[in-house]
Amino acid sequence: MKKIVSCALSLVLFFTSLIPTAFTAYSEDYGDTLRRLGFPTQYIQKLVDLHSAHPNWIFEPFNTGLDWNTAVAGERSVHSKQLISKSSLYDSSMYCRCDKCFVNGKYVIQESKNWVSASQTAVEYYMNPSNWLDEKHIFQFESTAYDGTQTKQGVESILNGTWMYDSLITYRTTSGKTKQYDSTTKYSDVIMKAANDAGISAYYLAAKIRQENGGAQSSATAVNGTTSPFQGIYNYFNIGAYSGAMDGLSWAAGFLKTNCNATLYSKYDSATGIAGGTATAIKKGQYMTWRANCGNYYFVRLYDEFNGSYVEGLSGYILKNQCRDSYLDSAGTGYGRPWTNPYKAIYYGAKYIAKSFGAQTSNYLQKFNVNPASNALYQNEYMKNVAGAANEAVSTYNGYASAGILDVTKKFMIPVFNGMPESPAVSNLTVAGFDSKNVFLTWSPVDNASGYQVEIFSNNSWNFYARVSEPYLSVENLSPCENYGFRVVSYKQIGTDACFDLYSNEVWAATTPHKLSKPTATSTQSSVTIKWTPQNLADGYSVYIYDKKQGKYVYYADAAGIGTSSITLKGLKSNTYYKFKVLAYRNINGTVYTGALSSYIPIRTLKKNQIQLTSAKSSKKQRITVKWKKKNNVTGYQVMWSTTKNFKKNFLSVKVKGKSKQSTTLKTSRSKTKYYVRVRAYKTSKGKTTYYPWSVTKSVKVK
Repeated sequence: MKKIVSCALSLVLFFTSLIPTAFTAYSEDYGDTLRRLGFPTQYIQKLVDLHSAHPNWIFEPFNTGLDWNTAVAGERSVHSKQLISKSSLYDSSMYCRCDKCFVNGKYVIQESKNWVSASQTAVEYYMNPSNWLDEKHIFQFESTAYDGTQTKQGVESILNGTWMYDSLITYRTTSGKTKQYDSTTKYSDVIMKAANDAGISAYYLAAKIRQENGGAQSSATAVNGTTSPFQGIYNYFNIGAYSGAMDGLSWAAGFLKTNCNATLYSKYDSATGIAGGTATAIKKGQYMTWRANCGNYYFVRLYDEFNGSYVEGLSGYILKNQCRDSYLDSAGTGYGRPWTNPYKAIYYGAKYIAKSFGAQTSNYLQKFNVNPASNALYQNEYMKNVAGAANEAVSTYNGYASAGILDVTKKFMIPVFNGMPESPAVSNLTVAGFDSKNVFLTWSPVDNASGYQVEIFSNNSWNFYARVSEPYLSVENLSPCENYGFRVVSYKQIGTDACFDLYSNEVWAATTPHKLSKPTATSTQSSVTIKWTPQNLADGYSVYIYDKKQGKYVYYADAAGIGTSSITLKGLKSNTYYKFKVLAYRNINGTVYTGALSSYIPIRTLKKNQIQLTSAKSSKKQRITVKWKKKNNVTGYQVMWSTTKNFKKNFLSVKVKGKSKQSTTLKTSRSKTKYYVRVRAYKTSKGKTTYYPWSVTKSVKVK
């Protein structure tokens, strides 16, 4: 039996802004459909999520009509039929500690070396369908009925990773010789034929084989063909393996035994058809493994079974009429036994499963027989491994995913019980704060929860974000100006698996725009123009001005529109010092989300007739190109440059005549030196020159 496959792999600054809960993200219509079908509340959200991801999947409730507690008790009526591997994968809560399963301080080994009885906690966990309504484990509820759309490629995908993948059937005979079934038949071929003839799902058969005996090598007891005393006998589905694989081989061998006191001969003469040689007396009821048919004789290998151990005896020839062979090749109960090659074991094994589990039409029902129509409640179960159905579901999922056929139409029959335990839901999920990159969530704790799983809605789907142990989380590194949904589900840790409860309410929060980086400003005598780099998705920008009376920045103007990168503020006083800040905002569903104010932008409006110096740059050695805005009603412009900021030494000036002039190139005496530049207009009238105020000073490093 396989070990269980594992399911599914700090508080920061508190933000002050609050956001109201918004709309739910899933289709209420489909949720209502599931309710009308009769699914309990704890199934709904999980099935809605699966439907959203796989619209072609069909979910139908399988109403058992059984009380949940009664059904659990029924499955545990014989503790030795619900087993779990005692290993580091589980804690002690998964093992039964009743006085029959825990004796003298030790767990009673029920099978093999490490399989013990599962506790009620373990049985309830694996038996409760609401714990398995995820993309992988849902396949334990898939209908096992034959599906003509299934392909050989899909079967191969399920077998991938085992020795059977894309392989011809090769095996050992009852005489120990290696033989190939034929030159064309692969394991996937016999699985496809068995599925068609038995009326059962090919993918189900492939997953079942992989779960029971799959591995990188064909070394498992039931399929290696070398296990004494059943050499050359195969049982790919472990049918009849009630206490281990050896029991399954005994079943596959056909329970051949003597029906009277008989004689075993050491030799057989094929020419005369008579056995001879050494004769050994055999008592009635002696078990034997079939090796070959020889006329009126069976060539057999004797064996005895003592307390679960099988001991090999002599091989020889015995008259057929001295043997009970009713389970060999019988149409009613033989199922083609003995299964002396993989083809027979798979083909007839499928027929046995189809007939034996007719009303148990899913892996789940074959593990937990809760279908009253089977007339064998809590019995006739395929395996003892309490996690078997969940494990096989993962193999089926992996096969579908590898073959690219996850989204084809599939039907899932999901059991429903009366009085099922209600799963608790996280309540009061709240957005306690947010900024441009983070959203801080809080919620009410759930009693006895091991932890909480936080999921985020982005890119049109719910996605895992994190698991935490405390009822709060800062969701970090988000994109600014984006709308996100959040939900939380509590879980209990059972061994290495997480048992999930119901989802919380959903909350939505939009991250704010980020803080604008270094806006710039230029001025005229009566206006200031502020520029910035626009943000993706921002709907506009607000400008704030420093109010000396209030001692703070107050709203002043708005620059609406996606992609807006500047605003000109008019009607300002000349020669006046101002300070501005700018923030970005976004409107989402009627709520405006604002970013942080930028760093302050100092600017002085120009004096009357003061020139606006727009740039001073050096692109050539010992050269400065100066540009300004022209002014009407002037004669020209004076440009001054100096190595000192106050222009009191090492300065030169030049006049540029003409009111339309807007630039000039200066020659410096030094290279790789920082220079300061300013410009002013002048006007000459009647021989008198009037100079206007100097512009602001700009610095430039000369090449």
